[in-house]
Amino acid sequence: LVGRVRFSSKSPREEMLHLSNEGWRRAYIDGGKLIQSFLREDLIEDLVITQVPILLGSGRPLFGSLEKDVGLLHVATRAFPSGFVQS
Repeated sequence: LVGRVRFSSKSPREEMLHLSNEGWRRAYIDGGKLIQSFLREDLIEDLVITQVPILLGSGRPLFGSLEKDVGLLHVATRAFPSGFVQS
């Protein structure tokens, strides 16, 4: 992943502007808190949610607190032999 993965301390909007100026059109964003920060800035266009068949007890909320509802359009769901379900 050399040359394809990078770390940044910029805000989500600043980083996306930086990537756009470099000619990038899409970015893969992963990690709960990071995804939440991009959702708050309305910077997520496509969202893939993978469910793993295990309950974590007092696990963390998937999206945390958001200032407003985020409307989604369901496109497809795919089940894997491992039990993972991806929408």
